[in-house]
Amino acid sequence: MLNFFKKNRSKEKEVDLLIYDTIFPNPISGFRIAEFTSLLNHYDYSKIIVNPTDYNVINQPESQHISDLKVLKEKSKLVYNKVKIGSTKELINVNTKLFYCVFLNIIYDCLPYLEKSKTNFIFTLYPGGGFNTKDKSALGKLKTVLDSQYFKGVIVTQEFTRNFLIENFNCPTDKIHYIFGGIIPQNSININRKREYKKEDSLNICFCSAKYMDKGLDKGYDIFIEAAKLLLEDNYNVKFSVIGGFNEDDISLGKYSNEFTFYGYKKYEELSEIFLYQDIIVSPNRPFTLSDGSFDGFPLGAVVEAALNGVIPIVTDELNQNSHFTESEVIIIKPKTEDILCAIKKLIQNEHIVRSISQNTQLKFREIYSHENQLNERLKILDKYIYD
Repeated sequence: MLNFFKKNRSKEKEVDLLIYDTIFPNPISGFRIAEFTSLLNHYDYSKIIVNPTDYNVINQPESQHISDLKVLKEKSKLVYNKVKIGSTKELINVNTKLFYCVFLNIIYDCLPYLEKSKTNFIFTLYPGGGFNTKDKSALGKLKTVLDSQYFKGVIVTQEFTRNFLIENFNCPTDKIHYIFGGIIPQNSININRKREYKKEDSLNICFCSAKYMDKGLDKGYDIFIEAAKLLLEDNYNVKFSVIGGFNEDDISLGKYSNEFTFYGYKKYEELSEIFLYQDIIVSPNRPFTLSDGSFDGFPLGAVVEAALNGVIPIVTDELNQNSHFTESEVIIIKPKTEDILCAIKKLIQNEHIVRSISQNTQLKFREIYSHENQLNERLKILDKYIYD
């Protein structure tokens, strides 16, 4: 890997695809590693520019980026050699048929330089990353991006997002590409789950999320803990695990602290070894809580990885984004303590239902999140803009 940008240097030889990101290849952002690595492997003439400014979001120093690059070099020298360190300003010096990135904030920061270099672009508008349905600044950014003459298309992963773009920005439907889900690491796509819940054993229940606000109100951490303590108070045989940004000091656990295991943040590839011993993942997130117009995708990335390992998802869907799962695969609740309790108690009472839903969940998530479904659909879209 070299910093190939130099002052006053002329444009590089044309590539088919140029990607820009602010955290690649950090292992905590597993979906970006999976997506960008796949694209860089697929397109012979491709590069990625990385300016590691978002390491602070995951509480890591930018210096960690050097270590992450060393790991990448060991895993894939081909991809490593396509990584270039640089800022958005250097986009002017790159000659590419198509530019690609994810998240609103990133494409907006890149836009002035893409327009100066007259570069066509497409991006994925995931929830988060600056996308807010009620914030004037965010909406202004989105309008600026969509109005650019070099905007060729946007990939969306939620029907809510697709409808929002059409209804609020009159975005042409032929420029909106809806693909439910996302490209994820395939570590667990065919994993063999050996654990089978039996009533005489403890029911293992987990929660997995980064922390963005006090008590994790946006992710429903508060009601997860409340439900957990009530189950323990009623002497149910349950154990709890918390993965991500929360610890025992965020919300008091009282006399039940020994019933909880806190793992902290884990690399994506480390999650499977935890999830294989869990029976349920609870994800009672609330939209418009972190800020007035913010919302999460459905389901969360952590839920996807858990489900691939046979963990039953108990999740909320306040924006009605579910378009693929039945009640025999995903249990949908309201973000209320009593709903969590009710769902868990039904499962505790019937080990056969637990095994059945676990198997159904694993099979359905394998189907939806396989590279055959996720990567190939994106390649068709990118190919259209690169080669047509």
